Amino acid sequence: IRIRVGSGIYVTEPPRAEILTAEMDEGPFELLRAREFIEGAIAAEAALKVRPIDIEHMDDVLRRMEDIPHPTRMTIALDREFHTMVAGILGNAVLVRCIGELFDQRMNPYFERLSSYFENRESWRAAAEEHRAVRDAIAAREPERAKAAMQEHLRQSQLRFSRNFGEKSSAREVAE
Repeated sequence: IRIRVGSGIYVTEPPRAEILTAEMDEGPFELLRAREFIEGAIAAEAALKVRPIDIEHMDDVLRRMEDIPHPTRMTIALDREFHTMVAGILGNAVLVRCIGELFDQRMNPYFERLSSYFENRESWRAAAEEHRAVRDAIAAREPERAKAAMQEHLRQSQLRFSRNFGEKSSAREVAE
């Protein structure tokens, strides 16, 4: 509310900082479910628009991921790079930014606590294989397969979180 002497009382929008604080309260399972939906659609579209250079870039990131023996800050950075790269195939900067911001939300205390329970060499190996399945489907220009592979990857992420932390997704049962 803004009061202007001699003019009246005006209702204004809340400051952007308040909105951002409210947005940051979402839980990790809600975030992964949103990513599953959005990134599945992006992967399907990427399969229709992929160019040879995009495939080379995905291969480079996957190679670098496989060269790192255990989860580190570098593996997380490469994971982010892979997901934003898939969005980048569409040539839409807004989608790249959105996927990057959704990914970055995992860098909160709750996600970090979850990560310390489930991230290990085997979980990152599984994630790398899932990324490879996404890459292969996009490279084959098979949109439904690309969508399914991305959604399966993010479902498996939910399963790894819930199984190793002893929680279930609040959005839906993870083990469907």
